[in-house]
Amino acid sequence: MKGSKKVLAGILTAVMSVSSLGATASFASGIPVDVEGTRFEEPIRILQALDIMNGDGDGKFRPDDTIKRSEVTKMAVLAMGLGDAAESAKGTSSYPDVPTSHWANGYINVATSQGLVVGYETGNFLPDKEITYAEAMTIMVRAMGYEVYAQSKGGFPHGYISAGSNNGLTKNVQGSNADPISRGNVAYMAVNALNANMMEQTGF
Repeated sequence: MKGSKKVLAGILTAVMSVSSLGATASFASGIPVDVEGTRFEEPIRILQALDIMNGDGDGKFRPDDTIKRSEVTKMAVLAMGLGDAAESAKGTSSYPDVPTSHWANGYINVATSQGLVVGYETGNFLPDKEITYAEAMTIMVRAMGYEVYAQSKGGFPHGYISAGSNNGLTKNVQGSNADPISRGNVAYMAVNALNANMMEQTGF
């Protein structure tokens, strides 16, 4: 986990350096038109450079739209550098409502094996359901390695919100725990997670 953090930090530094020098033309040409010049431009620029989150085919990002559980799961898997593992994990199903034909099948399988996500009591995952602020925070906190800490603080949702807040994941992120989170706010949360310190578990 620590090694992955160093690689991500290096990529982020390179992206930030290009931006700070004003040489943003190559990036700006690909920035969705509905976020250029807004508060969401910087995090989306970073996530696009890392191929973690992109706009749609119409050249828009739709920052105020809600986002699905499957989409945030994919973001977390890619942020952990497990994209190839997700490709290899296709062909089986961890949940009855995520068939092998579902576009996020491999990502959900990897995220489940890594302990980033769990299904509902019904056994389903509900991949197309809107994800809430607290659920998105939980996935990011787990990806950072703070699961034990979050559980020690009370678990879902307040333990994960506490762990995320203490590690800077809430910076510039707007929303309420039980409400669906927007694409723009998830972008901020993901970039905050990439910039935060990963937990190295050495004992309990």
